[in-house]
Amino acid sequence: MTLSISLEHPLMQTYMVHSALLVIKLLALSPLAAMTWVRKGVFSNPDIVRRAYLSELKNLAPFWLVGALYVTTSPEEHIGISLFRMYTTARMVVILGYATKPAPPVFTDFALILSYVITCYMSLYVVYYYREAI
Repeated sequence: MTLSISLEHPLMQTYMVHSALLVIKLLALSPLAAMTWVRKGVFSNPDIVRRAYLSELKNLAPFWLVGALYVTTSPEEHIGISLFRMYTTARMVVILGYATKPAPPVFTDFALILSYVITCYMSLYVVYYYREAI
C-alpha cells in the first residue's frame, strides 16, 4: 500500500478549507458570548452560547481527527469533498438553530444527526481501510 498525500490534491485542500471555516465559526462564538452580556444580540442568552460552544467542541474535535485520517485512505474525490461540504453546512445549521428561535427544531435535529453520521461513516471507512493493522 502506497500512501501519497499532496497538499495540491483537491480533497486535501477541501479538508483544510472546511476545517479552517469550522475553526472560524468556533472562534466567533467567544465574542458572541461577550456581546450577549452587554446587549441582547443574536443569542439572547449567554448560556445558549456556552451550550453551542460546548456542542461544537464535542463534535469538531472528532471530525478534525477522523477527517485527516479519512484523507489518507484516498477515497473517491467527489464523495470526500461532498462529505466535508455537508458536514460544514450541517454544523452551520446547528449553530443557526441555537441562534434563532423561529428556526424549526427539525432542521437543527437533522443537521446534528447528519454531522454525526458523516463522522461515523468516515471513522468506519478508516477502520475498514486499515483493517489489516488490527
